[in-house]
Amino acid sequence: MCLSSTNIQFDYDGHYSKCGDDYEWIPSDAHLYAISFRTSSLEEITYSLLKERICRKMRIDSFTKRLNLGYLPLVVEPKRQSYILNDEDVFVYLTSVDNEQRRSILHVEDIQELKIVQIAEQLSRVEKESSCSMNYGECESGYGEEENVGTDLEQKKHNEHPHKKHNRSRL
Repeated sequence: MCLSSTNIQFDYDGHYSKCGDDYEWIPSDAHLYAISFRTSSLEEITYSLLKERICRKMRIDSFTKRLNLGYLPLVVEPKRQSYILNDEDVFVYLTSVDNEQRRSILHVEDIQELKIVQIAEQLSRVEKESSCSMNYGECESGYGEEENVGTDLEQKKHNEHPHKKHNRSRL
């Protein structure tokens, strides 16, 4: 098996801006970063592997950051950004070179920090059905029941709060 190196230069945390008919990359700093892959073929470099290696290089948590990967193809006029969204886009990026075998700089946009919210998995009572083919939410809210007709005096006589209803099953 013959391993070859694939080197990717990238600029982290900038944005695209339109300048006339062209788009240009505006970096947030002047640093370029590099990662290298030793693989037997370019198909082994997947979208998830590329993002994982960028995150490791930049020491960021891939689960809390949303990154957009893109580049300005060297062979497209006017200059327009091309985003990398999947494995096929990664392969196209890696194989798109100019006459001198140069590849575009990869641009990494740091879009936002994702907030991870811990959610306990359980069905709410509204999603469950009761044995009388109404869901519990309808039973508890009184939805589907006949309205109690009466005056405030009758409700007080039965010690019932005017805004509360008794749960009744319809059997």
